[in-house]
This record gives sequence, C-alpha cells and structure tokens, in this order.
Amino acid sequence: MRINVECIPCFTRQAISTTRRCSDDPAIEWEVVRRVSQLIAELSPESTPPDFAAGVYGVIAELTGVVDPFKAQKVEANNLAMAVVAELGNGIEDFPDPLLAAVKLSIAGNSMDLGVVSEFGDVGDLARRVMEKDLGVDDYGELRARVESARDILVIGDNTGEIVFDRVLIERMRRINHCRYTYMVRGRPVINDVTRQDASDVGIDGVAEVVDNGAGTPGLVLSACSHEAHERFMNADLVISKGQGNYEALSDAPREVFFLLLAKCDVVSRELQVPVGSAVVKHHLP
Repeated sequence: MRINVECIPCFTRQAISTTRRCSDDPAIEWEVVRRVSQLIAELSPESTPPDFAAGVYGVIAELTGVVDPFKAQKVEANNLAMAVVAELGNGIEDFPDPLLAAVKLSIAGNSMDLGVVSEFGDVGDLARRVMEKDLGVDDYGELRARVESARDILVIGDNTGEIVFDRVLIERMRRINHCRYTYMVRGRPVINDVTRQDASDVGIDGVAEVVDNGAGTPGLVLSACSHEAHERFMNADLVISKGQGNYEALSDAPREVFFLLLAKCDVVSRELQVPVGSAVVKHHLP
C-alpha cells in the first residue's frame, strides 16, 4: 500500500509525541521536526507507510539516544492483554465456531497500537464487541479451509498486547491442525511492536517457533528484512499477517496472504472499503 499525503500529519504527530517520551529538551524536539521535514521533502510516493515510519523513528532514536521509548508501555500492554484473555479466553468455546471467535479476539488485539492511540482504553470491552459483530471484510471461510489443510503456517506479529491474543489464536489453530507454526517478530524495537523478548514474555515460543525479520520497520517490508525472513515468508504454506502496519507493507505481496486487522484510519478504511474500526479478514492473491 503506497503512502498517502494524509499519512504525513499523522507521522509528524507521532514524531513529536514520541520525542516527548524521550526528552524534555525543546532543542531536540525542534531538530526532530526539522529532520522529519527533510524526510518528507525527499519522500517517494511509491514508499509504504512502514518504510517512512522506520526513518522517522530512526531519527528519534539517533537524536534522543533512546532506542525503545515504549518499553514500559509494552510491558503494560502485555499485562493488560493477559488479564483480558484470563477473563475472555475460555469464552471462545461458547461460540458456534471457536476458531472464528479466536480470529476476532486476535483482531481486537490490533487496537493496542501506540502509533495510532495514546492509551489502550478498555480492551476487554472492545474485544467483546468485535467478537459479537460481523466482519467488515469476511474471507474467514477461505482462511479456515487453508488452516485445516496447511503444513507450515507463518503468523506475522504486530503489536505487544496484541500478541497475547495471537497466542490464543495459534492455540486454537493447533487444535484443528497440529502442523508447524512460526511466529515472526520485528528485528529491533519500533513503536510498541513485538520483538523476540516481548514474544517470549507472553509464551508465544511455547506454541510456535519465534523468528525475527531482521529489520526495525513497523510492518514486514520485504526489501528491508533478512534473507531468512524473506525465505520463510515466501515458502510458508500459509501466511497470516496481523495488524495494520503489516497490511500497509504487504498489501501488494507477491504471494497469497491472509490479513487480519482493525482498520484504524481513514486511509486504510478507504483502501479496504469499510468503516473505521471494522474487523477485517482479507484474502490477498497476487
């Protein structure tokens, strides 16, 4: 998905708010704005939002010296999500199709994105509402069929907190098909996206092999990821991509992908032709 001019004020807002997490020095804040403005001036309209975001957050890390400004919020997100799963997780068995309920619960976790929101809100209430509503884009039937027959499933993670719900999804898929599962995380901290340590903290490594993509982009940018990550992506029997950032990076992917996300901004909602806030299961074929 190509970057839209409407993305620019959003990234400028993110740059300022993230810089303020790291420093109270107005001179640093102004220098971040100047450097981000230079990136905007040089921006190609062929770039994806995660391409540009990597540059923005790289500038912040360079000028503030803080490489993981959301570290405390990532722990908070995981703890909050584990509390929600403790309350709601067993309830998926009460739904007519527990896998569909687990898919929706996993999508609800995509709300925990500090690139979009400044605080997490009532994640449990949101999860209940998402699980009870119809999907905005509903390719679930195709997804279930592919889960049942796959031999090697790759799940691409997005945010901390969200990963706790992803663990529930993988556990449910394993009841249907006990094949090989891989969970791909970011290679370096960026926003509150999941890294190896974050995944280990919530037990993802107990249900899937955890690998990182070798990059610090908030979305799996194939041109930036490691050779191993690229091979895993291209060769997996089934790829499930979680979250809006991965959708922005992979919407034109050269292979079949199932996207699970909340449409959280006007640009992505228009692209998917759904209202903002819609839960989406989209089957992409090149």
